[in-house]
Amino acid sequence: MRIYIVVISILVSIDQIIKIIVRNTLTSSSYIELIPNFVHLTYQENKGISFSLLADIPSAIRVPILTGVSALVIIGLCIFIFKNRHNLTKGEMWGFSLILSGAIGNLIDRAVRKQVTDYMFFHFFEKSFFVNNLADDLISFGFVLIVWQSFRKKESKDEK
Repeated sequence: MRIYIVVISILVSIDQIIKIIVRNTLTSSSYIELIPNFVHLTYQENKGISFSLLADIPSAIRVPILTGVSALVIIGLCIFIFKNRHNLTKGEMWGFSLILSGAIGNLIDRAVRKQVTDYMFFHFFEKSFFVNNLADDLISFGFVLIVWQSFRKKESKDEK
């Protein structure tokens, strides 16, 4: 368990350091090309959740709800992991660790800054897709890893 906690701490720290650098060096009109016609660095603040959903709700309502729900999900996930740690594969543990890292990183932004800093602008030539951050990617990769592990578990059970 200790290695997962250390990795979560490191990933949350990296996420927060990148966000600080982005806030201090980029503007919403900045575009630094990382992968031509696919990924640029920029600076955006997201007051809502994915794709700016709920961003228009007044701050006095939005911030406590989003922060509270995020905190409850993190606590619930920690309880689930702790109770099931002996039945989870290493892949599932790593997946949950990635999800927790991202969730904690975005929770810190919501609790401290009332919004989440996004900076990776994904597009294909002129077609825009979304702007996200490392925390969002960690959540996505963690989810994919857990799903992949669940298929591997099912396949190994089917072989028996």
